[in-house]
Amino acid sequence: MRIDVQLVIFFVYLLALGYLLLKGYGLLSVVYVHLFFVVIYGIICFREDLLIFLFSPILAVVTPVENDFTQRYLKNFEQNVRAKTVVILGRSDWFKLDAWLRHNFLKKELKLLVNLLQMNGGKFSFYIKAKYKDVEKIMADKTIKEVYFFGHGDSHVFQLNTEEVLYYCDFNDPNKYGKEHIHQIHCGDPDGKSLIDYVVLKENRAKCFFFRKPINSYDIQNELKRRIKIKEVFSA
Repeated sequence: MRIDVQLVIFFVYLLALGYLLLKGYGLLSVVYVHLFFVVIYGIICFREDLLIFLFSPILAVVTPVENDFTQRYLKNFEQNVRAKTVVILGRSDWFKLDAWLRHNFLKKELKLLVNLLQMNGGKFSFYIKAKYKDVEKIMADKTIKEVYFFGHGDSHVFQLNTEEVLYYCDFNDPNKYGKEHIHQIHCGDPDGKSLIDYVVLKENRAKCFFFRKPINSYDIQNELKRRIKIKEVFSA
């Protein structure tokens, strides 16, 4: 039988409070221990959300500035046109709090992706304001062979906008929406089907960018660098 770690922490917390009360350490000591375990529980259960809360004043300034840098960088490339490879980018609704605290992507991540796309060859295009109907057209277009979903999401959904999500199961028709490769550059879940499972042939799935766990910028950059390095080795 596997014991829940959170349950163990909870009982340690109760024992610590009981010990302090029985030993007569006073109410202030009890409050300090309570706050200590609240922080520990927050780190374990909320992780990134807790860090976002701690650094929210900085993020509220840095996130929109970084977004401006990425939008300027993207102007160097074709946007919203059909191509062999299409990159669908999540976008922010600046009337929602989440947009000010979470970046969809960083300029340095996009630069690595562009490097990889240029090494792969062929025409590519960025869709920076895609809506559901745009994604449906992209997925149904047989001339588009490879699609990247870059932003926030999990194995089953992609965040088109801060509060607008795309459900991957809507494309569970490989005959209509089949692609050579799908890349989900965002967080994933340990279980369940991804868009890759729905529309990519089994022999191609291992080549797709996909993680079945929460990921961050460090993971994304490392994976893109790994793919670039492989390309460099094979092209040498």
